[in-house]
Amino acid sequence: MAVPVLELGSAFSSVDQRSGASSERELFEMVYRSMRSLAGPYASDLDDLVQSAAEQVLKSLPSFDQRSELGTWVYSVCYRVLLNQRRWYRRWAARFSLGVSQHEPECDAPLPTQQLEARDQARQLRELLEQLSPKYRAVVILHDIEERSIAEIARIVDAGELTVRSRLRDGRKRLTALVRARPESAWMEG
Repeated sequence: MAVPVLELGSAFSSVDQRSGASSERELFEMVYRSMRSLAGPYASDLDDLVQSAAEQVLKSLPSFDQRSELGTWVYSVCYRVLLNQRRWYRRWAARFSLGVSQHEPECDAPLPTQQLEARDQARQLRELLEQLSPKYRAVVILHDIEERSIAEIARIVDAGELTVRSRLRDGRKRLTALVRARPESAWMEG
């Protein structure tokens, strides 16, 4: 999937290049990868989330103080944008009913059986991760999938390391319970 182009203009040039991004495009790709990781590749509002996060990064970039890596800071911004959007959506959905179901885009090209099974299991795992609260989901994804350290995750989610460890433990327990609640055949059939 191609990453959309965003011109950051003078705001990027006003920040010292020591921050870790060598170009505007690289900074936007960080935003895109971070949000895609947190929200999921098939999130129906991924483009809107990326746009909002990019705007927030652009607005906050001059105040980036380099206490952490740029990638960690970008993850932190994306995490907050995602939480705020999900909170807003829950309040909005409580008032209105969409009546629309989300479907994963289908691939037209035939794939080998093993790749199909792996894709189906990944889809099912994404569905289970979506059932976790955003705070648990973010910590599990950042640690177990993105392989970020506890200290880095603590900076991203603006919480203490003990809180992150607790969320990781509880998130894994909840995810395990969700997996066990699924019938054995669901993992094979989809």
